[in-house]
Amino acid sequence: MAGLICAIPIVSQLLSACAPPGPIATGYVEGEFLLIAPVATAQIDVLEVERGDTVSTGDVLARMERRDAQIALAEANSALAQAESRLADLRAGRRPEEIRVVEAELASARAQAAEAERAAIRLRELFQRGAAAQSQLDDAETRAAVARARVAEVEANLAVARLPARAHEIAAAEAAVAQARARRDAAAWQLDQRTLTAPAPGRVDEILRRAGEIAGPQAPILSILPDGGALLRLYVSEPDLARIAPGVRLVVNCDGCPPGSHATVTYVSDEPEFTPPVIYSLENRQKLVWLVEARPDRPEPWMKPGQIVDVALAGDE
Repeated sequence: MAGLICAIPIVSQLLSACAPPGPIATGYVEGEFLLIAPVATAQIDVLEVERGDTVSTGDVLARMERRDAQIALAEANSALAQAESRLADLRAGRRPEEIRVVEAELASARAQAAEAERAAIRLRELFQRGAAAQSQLDDAETRAAVARARVAEVEANLAVARLPARAHEIAAAEAAVAQARARRDAAAWQLDQRTLTAPAPGRVDEILRRAGEIAGPQAPILSILPDGGALLRLYVSEPDLARIAPGVRLVVNCDGCPPGSHATVTYVSDEPEFTPPVIYSLENRQKLVWLVEARPDRPEPWMKPGQIVDVALAGDE
């Protein structure tokens, strides 16, 4: 019966007019994968996930060897403690033991000065009575003057000992403390980075390296397809290009996919290209097409990288 109806030209044209419009573009789903790699080259200690596992933000994915990073942090903490101790010493002046030594020197100098002063007084009295020579008096007064000068010298030394270091020395020590603290913080961060966590929720797509192997910034451990990480790469022919622009909404269809999926155009190429092999067919092998990228309006669990899809304009539903 259907063949008979289609054989009648007028009826066939009416039925084709009632049919929904065909797709405006064909393409495939591409995944925007996240490569998980350590910031520093190290051996993988433990791999916590397997291919296909679902992960949430912050879940531990892998643990790297930590001993070298722990040693570096301990050394940085020691250097910081040393720099802080040096700064404290400069701010406080000499140690209490050193100050006590200078105080003892001052007490001795004062005692000697007092004794020299008493001797000078006795000789002055004897000189006045004619019982001592002028030279003896001069010697006694000289010794008293020297003793007083010694007292003044030690008092000055004690005052200096109680002072903090000079300003530029303290400033240099403060800079050394800041530098040591920054190195300590960097070492702590490096140690923390030896535990790799998921940056976004998604699914583990591929395991690239396993426990015991060496991983680094250019040698990732695994890849994750984050939720919402699907991107549609579509190819539009020249007659339909004028209907496509960033912001245009599309209806997405594929074999066996649930209805109601939409995507929004985010990019239209300026240059044409021949139909790519992924959607190659005898009918379109020589066609020039334009690449169009569209992002699903919401995460669609059925969208898998490599899946072939076609789209229509949302207004043509």
